[in-house]
Amino acid sequence: MNKEQAHIFFPHSSEDDLDNLWEQRLFEQKQFFLTRPPIRKVWEGKLNRLAQQHQAYLTLTEQTMVDAPPLDITPKQHEFPDDFIAAFHAFHTLRNQHKSKVLKAQNLHDLNNSVHQWLNTEGQFAKHWSHPASEEDQIEVVRGKEPDPMELLKELKKTVKVIDTTSLNVLKENYNNLSESVKKEVKRLTLLAKD
Repeated sequence: MNKEQAHIFFPHSSEDDLDNLWEQRLFEQKQFFLTRPPIRKVWEGKLNRLAQQHQAYLTLTEQTMVDAPPLDITPKQHEFPDDFIAAFHAFHTLRNQHKSKVLKAQNLHDLNNSVHQWLNTEGQFAKHWSHPASEEDQIEVVRGKEPDPMELLKELKKTVKVIDTTSLNVLKENYNNLSESVKKEVKRLTLLAKD
């Protein structure tokens, strides 16, 4: 990338401190990941744009890319329990750990690594809940609109009383008897599992 191209990817004014500007842009992206629902295509697009900005920043400051170790994108396997309340809690514990790693990331490599590990966990959880029959339901869902976790947990606890078990497999077998909010979440996760 030459300096002319770098100005396109890393717009700035002549009085800007480029080091501070890069830190600010890295911080803004971390905030994005911490406040938006994890959608693989959207998040990977953000990481790609940030990588271009980083390359432009290095070009403009006449620095060379430091050889970083390869990304550790081998998915860590998470065995979510069949008990859907326990699975919900296990998932949110893992999600909080991922958020903490994103928050602590001090450079693009660490952020990239943290985000990819997080996306892998999200994908595994979505597959755990995936129920193909939910796709035939006409209920409207938006992949990027997550329910409030506490409201969903309340609905899941009500579901236990309806189906008389915490088994996720039984929950899926009783899909048509679920509340609208639980149906929506099952369908949303099913659609996300395909991404």
